[in-house]
Amino acid sequence: MNSSILETLNSETNVILQVSSKDLKEFARILLLGGQSIAREQAKLDAKADRLLTIDEAAKLLSVSKMALYRWDKSGYLKKIEIGGKRRYRLSDIEKRVGCKLNPESNVSK
Repeated sequence: MNSSILETLNSETNVILQVSSKDLKEFARILLLGGQSIAREQAKLDAKADRLLTIDEAAKLLSVSKMALYRWDKSGYLKKIEIGGKRRYRLSDIEKRVGCKLNPESNVSK
């Protein structure tokens, strides 16, 4: 019944549906599972975008010296963040500066 509910909804026809409570519960479960799956995928994308890089990783990814990163931080061009006294750079901030998505795994060893 669940696939026929979806088919009917997708057909955009004006109909009145009579659905058993069992079928409605199953349909709701499928919708919730789909939403949870989308939320997990979005969380993975967000986590990747907000990945934190060490100074060495950021310098290597950008092909610049650590001193350049220091100067960029002082000028506000690329700000560092401090976590527990350690300096890190957000991958998303670096991508904004270079204007494209980067794959740090191809240039940076973990």
